[in-house]
Amino acid sequence: MKKFLFLTLIFAALISATIHAQSGPQAQGNPDPAVMLQQMKEKQVPGLVSKAGLTEAQANKVVEINLELRMTMMTDVRDLSEADRSKKIAEFKAAKEKKYSEIPLTPEQIKAVYTYYEDMGKNRQKKD
Repeated sequence: MKKFLFLTLIFAALISATIHAQSGPQAQGNPDPAVMLQQMKEKQVPGLVSKAGLTEAQANKVVEINLELRMTMMTDVRDLSEADRSKKIAEFKAAKEKKYSEIPLTPEQIKAVYTYYEDMGKNRQKKD
């Protein structure tokens, strides 16, 4: 009986440690947008500069726009029907295009930004 109790205690401790290790800011509720922005800039700006040919200021602005629209989209799209969701996502994409052109980015740079993010998504899928 003591062995069973001891094994149960060890198993519970392992499960608890695993769950705690997996819970990051997103799992604990609303993440801090400033922290998310800083993390995204650290990860994405160097790639946008080297692979998409943007200046550092342009790359920072692209990341800011993406985070802003992403946060807005997460709240606005959550409770919509599939048809309304598709329509709203199309509106967000159009707004993103408009904001990119206001940075200003050339059409070639915008295409390079999209290619960069597509490649990032493909690399993320390979890791999963």
